[in-house]
Amino acid sequence: MNAQQILQYATLFSVLVGGLGLGLAFLIHREQVKTEIFLALSARYDELVHSSSAGVWLSVPPEGAMVPERSQEVTISALRFCTLVSLTYFLFLDRRIPKRMWHLMLRSAERRMRTPWFMREWEHLRSEFESFPEFIELVNSVQRGTQK
Repeated sequence: MNAQQILQYATLFSVLVGGLGLGLAFLIHREQVKTEIFLALSARYDELVHSSSAGVWLSVPPEGAMVPERSQEVTISALRFCTLVSLTYFLFLDRRIPKRMWHLMLRSAERRMRTPWFMREWEHLRSEFESFPEFIELVNSVQRGTQK
């Protein structure tokens, strides 16, 4: 083996290692972005739950419990909840978050979307989401019990 061949092999090896390094950096960055999105959505959900009355967030109201009266606070809580879920759904459809993360959010959201207070508020808020018909269909299918 002469010096020319050794140099060629060394160059090829360094290009391969550099490509592997770039690929690995891309995967690590992608996982970091997913983690940051998850933490941001979790923080928004936590803040939403803390800023709203507990009765609004109980997935199954106690026997005989009344639906909270419509008020600005209840409507704003429902709007914030819809905005958070629609944002998460958009990120899922755009493949920015993994299917598993979306399904975690969806299972929790489904319980809320079927509550009497949310169904009442949704009739009032549906028009706010006309620019995102996929989200409107998602909510409607959850409420009908036909969610895929």
